[in-house]
Amino acid sequence: MTGLAASTSRRSPSRRLFASAFSPRGAFVACLLAALTFLIVLPVLALVIGSFLPTPPRALAIDWSGLTLANYREILGEGNVLALLRVTLAAAVIGTAGALVIGASLAWLAIRTDVPGRSLLENVAILPMFVPPLVGAFAWDILASPKSGIINIALRSLGLDAALNIYSFGGIGFVFAIYYAPYVHLFVAAALRNIDPVHEEAAWMSGASRWRCLWQITLPLVLPALLSSGLLVFVLLIELFAIPAILGEPGNLHFMSVRIWEMVGFTPPKVNQASALGVLMLLITVTLVLIQYRVLGKRSFVTVSGKGLRPDLLALGTARWPLACLGFGYILFVVLMPYAALLFIALRKNLFYATLGALADTRQLSLDQFALAFSDPVVRGSFLNSLLVSLGTVTVGSLLYFTIAYVVQRTSLKGRRALDLIAILPIAIPGLIIGLGYLWTWISLPFGIYGTLWIIILAYVSQFSPQGVRAISGSLVQIDPELEESSRLCGAGLAYTLRRIVVPLAWPGILSAMILLLILSFRELATALFLYTSTTQVFSLAMFDFWLR
Repeated sequence: MTGLAASTSRRSPSRRLFASAFSPRGAFVACLLAALTFLIVLPVLALVIGSFLPTPPRALAIDWSGLTLANYREILGEGNVLALLRVTLAAAVIGTAGALVIGASLAWLAIRTDVPGRSLLENVAILPMFVPPLVGAFAWDILASPKSGIINIALRSLGLDAALNIYSFGGIGFVFAIYYAPYVHLFVAAALRNIDPVHEEAAWMSGASRWRCLWQITLPLVLPALLSSGLLVFVLLIELFAIPAILGEPGNLHFMSVRIWEMVGFTPPKVNQASALGVLMLLITVTLVLIQYRVLGKRSFVTVSGKGLRPDLLALGTARWPLACLGFGYILFVVLMPYAALLFIALRKNLFYATLGALADTRQLSLDQFALAFSDPVVRGSFLNSLLVSLGTVTVGSLLYFTIAYVVQRTSLKGRRALDLIAILPIAIPGLIIGLGYLWTWISLPFGIYGTLWIIILAYVSQFSPQGVRAISGSLVQIDPELEESSRLCGAGLAYTLRRIVVPLAWPGILSAMILLLILSFRELATALFLYTSTTQVFSLAMFDFWLR
């Protein structure tokens, strides 16, 4: 018996791994890994394989003997790839720099100063995050188009030179900065709240002024938030489609994301060359994400401890009211004014105007455009499709993300690290690339999903997995594991423990993830560009098509 027990305990690691893999829990993790691989990894592989084929790839009938570098030679030989890359990166740099300045400044004003209305400023500073970039591009086109922009018409009517050109590098970078500054604001605001006040108190006791403390103590301590948010915004701007498509093309500024769409959607289609260009974009975004992890992972930014008191707010003195006016002026004129202009134009009978007097003609005000839009079957159908897709994404995504988050955060099962890695992988994959990969993956599979809303739902579930898993994980880590252990000791099963203890306690995070998924899926454009049909067009695509007309 002793020998048998000893031999059992001395089983090789490979046999223990084999046994754990075929246990019920191991099989469950394996199923999750297979599902995530199918949802996230397989479409990327399909895109990569398609970039080396002369014809569109067929999932069940790939001609491996036809692998070629011709697609890469063609796109590199055209001579415009470097121009596309230069325009894309330059605009992303301008937008990222602007987002860092705007987001960090608003966060500092709202969190660490005595500026009037700081709580309101903190809340309204993130408003652009909830507005689709497509709508923002429409609004700024109406406001600052060189010929027909409301601001330029007003300037010309006053005898001034019309200098605003939203189709320029500066104009596009400005719009980039507005709609991605909230990401920086959230990162920096959280870092400012968590700074250990001991560092600042020590500087003040040494005779440093509050402004010197800001530059030499506070700013270095929020550096990780600035780096991480800056790299995140840079990646998001590189892969962005809506704003470059609306504002870049009129100014003859061509972006990589728009070029991929043109290569697939225009005649004759160059689908394999588009895949090759997509792989190049994917390499850029993945490299940037890896740089982010490597840079931040090697540095120590410990700023939170249990000592010290929260320092007093920085007294701005006579500057508090001018800075408050500057902050709220930004919100009013840069964030709210574009949507007021959009609403104003929507209320006009005649959309053409050349003078300030024509704009001020109240006889043109009407609800005709709204009546026309609501009576259009395309608008009604696309709105219903977006609603169904959003609800489907929330339902499927929430269940999948909660399961992944629970396995990663609350168990020690083998494979959970791989599960977490695959779940956050889409943060480095542009939505346009996910959509193109899903096109190659599902167009030839015999499941009947291509051409239905389900392919868009699955693509959205794949794309938004980093946000969903992280939002739910944040709630799970706050729950004391002893609560679940006490439930199990009282004889409760896993299902009962989840239903009566874990889910109710984690519900705020789950609800936040569901609301976030609803917003993201309803406003998403790029991922659905290659996946819709005449009967599955979503609302964002309908808006984009109407604008192009």
